[in-house]
Amino acid sequence: MAKKARRIRRRRVKTLEVDEALIALFIGAMNANEHVAREELARAHHLIWSTRRFRRKSGETVGRLIDRMKTLLEDQDAATVTDNAAMAVPARLRRSAFAVVADLLLADGKIDRGERRFLRRLAVNFDIPSRIAADTIDVMVVKNRL
Repeated sequence: MAKKARRIRRRRVKTLEVDEALIALFIGAMNANEHVAREELARAHHLIWSTRRFRRKSGETVGRLIDRMKTLLEDQDAATVTDNAAMAVPARLRRSAFAVVADLLLADGKIDRGERRFLRRLAVNFDIPSRIAADTIDVMVVKNRL
């Protein structure tokens, strides 16, 4: 019985606000291959502070948000958290968020199998057609060649 209760608790993830969802997706993406490259951390920092949603918030506020989302992803099933996070992102922001996540994953110059799976799942959750998702990734590959 305790095992079943644990599984039920694990599935229950709170509804996320948009800022929480975006940070959860960034962290989930970086953890997709169970290794966070130094370049990904630097890119995540840059992306957070260059994104209109976060640039006017205090470092303390964003730091607390990052800590909360890290804890949530550690305590809950990461796939469930990122699926819920994807659903919390409004439709008008989904293509942009997808591009930013793809850019984040390309910070180290490659997308490995786990990261590719993460992007495919995110595209499905965001209801982005596979051709658009592939084109977005291609553009990010070209961008990251510089």
